[in-house]
Amino acid sequence: MGSCNISQQSFGQLSSGETAQLFSLTNSHGTCIKITNYGGIISSIITKDKQGNLADIVLGYDSVEKYQQDTYYLGAIIGRYAGRIDQGKFSIAEQDFQLSHNAPESQLHGGKKALNKQLWQAKSTSGDQQVSLELTYLSPDGEEGFPGEVSFKVKYSLTMDNELLVEYFASTDKTTIVNLTQHSYFNLAGHNSGDILNHRVTINADFFLPMNERIYPTGELKSVSGTPHDFTRSRTISEDIDGQDEQIQIGLGYDNYWLLNDDVLEQKIFTAKIEEPNSGRSVTLYSDQPSMILYTANYIDGSHIGKDNCRYQRRDALCIEPQRAYDKKNRSSVNACILTPEQPFYSKSRYIFDLM
Repeated sequence: MGSCNISQQSFGQLSSGETAQLFSLTNSHGTCIKITNYGGIISSIITKDKQGNLADIVLGYDSVEKYQQDTYYLGAIIGRYAGRIDQGKFSIAEQDFQLSHNAPESQLHGGKKALNKQLWQAKSTSGDQQVSLELTYLSPDGEEGFPGEVSFKVKYSLTMDNELLVEYFASTDKTTIVNLTQHSYFNLAGHNSGDILNHRVTINADFFLPMNERIYPTGELKSVSGTPHDFTRSRTISEDIDGQDEQIQIGLGYDNYWLLNDDVLEQKIFTAKIEEPNSGRSVTLYSDQPSMILYTANYIDGSHIGKDNCRYQRRDALCIEPQRAYDKKNRSSVNACILTPEQPFYSKSRYIFDLM
């Protein structure tokens, strides 16, 4: 019988003078997941390859100071609203709201000081078969322009079965919008091993949302069949990522919403799977969320130096981001993301680390 453990250490001082903590969740298989209470960020995931060798399979930084400067959202909890809001404007029940801008003509991923730039309160719990880190943050009414005081909680758990569970909780005192996701950048060969073009991806989604030139969904629901966005069977990223498809050209790679099949939402089948043939590593995602973005790190440009003095480049990783921004009925992202005082939000994702 093995066991799981959790420990903590200082991760450095923020510009505010506060100290961030770094928590290490480990099991007896050698899996180690490091999470900081700054931004709820996963800074490291260490797993074994088919030879039994350990490697860190997510992009990240060695200190909290670098996360304060990060513009890529490496490993972070994204919210209040994951994604772009055009002009930073939305309406609920004919009431208009103006959000802060932190991107051209838009708000991106919750604003200038969103959930990824906040220091969360942390509490850890231990058991033989599972260890957990519970992070909480109270977002005041009006933060970054959003209505409502919202209580957020994210619970990370590592099990003896090499599963990372991520549970999201949110409750509000007035009607608002919330769309949360986890923004880890995976490279299953190792975070400093170069591009991910040989990674194989499966997504259980028969439809995706095309984007316009401004990188917003057009409102069309399009079948993946016959397109570079068909990952219903395992395919290598390199097959179409440099092709002439309009959507690939707009996104500079993959960066669309996939609308997941019903059997995914019923938890009968996985949301997505990533495999890397050389190391033999795989990550399988199960989620209850209706949509997911596959993002191939198209905007990373070598300007940020990560762990082990590695200068990360374009397409050095990929993200699989489950969220509720869109579903097959709601192609207006606001409608899918309403949070009311009467109905708190809960979601769970499971990441299973295994070998092919």
